Amino acid sequence: MSTRKTVSVKDVEALLMCLPGVQKARVVVNDWGAIEEIHILTGLNRNPKQIVRDVQSALKAQWDITVDRRKVSVAQVQAAVPESLGRLRYAGLEIKTDTRSGKSEISVTLERAQGDQTSVYVGKAQADATESSTLFGIAKATCLAVNLTIEPPNAFFVDDVSVVKIGLKEAVAVLVGLVTPKHNHEELLGAALVRREVREACVRATLDAMNRRLEVLPQRGSLGKGEKREHPIGTEEGEELREDVENEAQDMSAVPAETHVESGSQTLKPQ
Repeated sequence: MSTRKTVSVKDVEALLMCLPGVQKARVVVNDWGAIEEIHILTGLNRNPKQIVRDVQSALKAQWDITVDRRKVSVAQVQAAVPESLGRLRYAGLEIKTDTRSGKSEISVTLERAQGDQTSVYVGKAQADATESSTLFGIAKATCLAVNLTIEPPNAFFVDDVSVVKIGLKEAVAVLVGLVTPKHNHEELLGAALVRREVREACVRATLDAMNRRLEVLPQRGSLGKGEKREHPIGTEEGEELREDVENEAQDMSAVPAETHVESGSQTLKPQ
């Protein structure tokens, strides 16, 4: 006596969804339960003929079901919209001071979660050991770390850092500039209350100035799991990158401003 195994449409669709490149799968059967049509939705990275062969092989291997290739239709669409990038978060601050030279090397680490992985970006800057210079250096290192996430020649740079009193609270305010490929210069202001330590608040204030604008800037490719992108400050390449941004900012400061009500910010255009 032979036994006949019943396979549901959902089982078949679940199997097809496991095939490489398949985004959606729909199976149509007739009144007797035989497969009449299979509709597959995929991206553009695989040949449709290969996907049809995968469908046939998977059904044959799993349930010994033979399907005519003419019953399988494949529609290709642009890749699915990538998962939105999370906001950059403060992850660490390290300051090494040389007592003989009176100079400090500042390292700011930022993290960004995307799906099940976290990307790490490190910006470095040098500053005098005074408190005001150190805060400016922290803001600069934060900008350099953020610049690692966006496509050049877009670049953020620090204009000014100030510690202010608001009521009974102390806060850090950071004025950040943004240079874009069209040589526009935007000024962005960020602030953060000092909750534990003024230097940590400086990082958060700098991020506050940039995070919202980051959402509309072109992003560099995401990092692989466990990878880290570090700004090469202190090397010849890093110094050139830093000087290019600062020279661009100085050039823009001499250009008359035009106020655009629509954006609520100042945009500087070359003469």
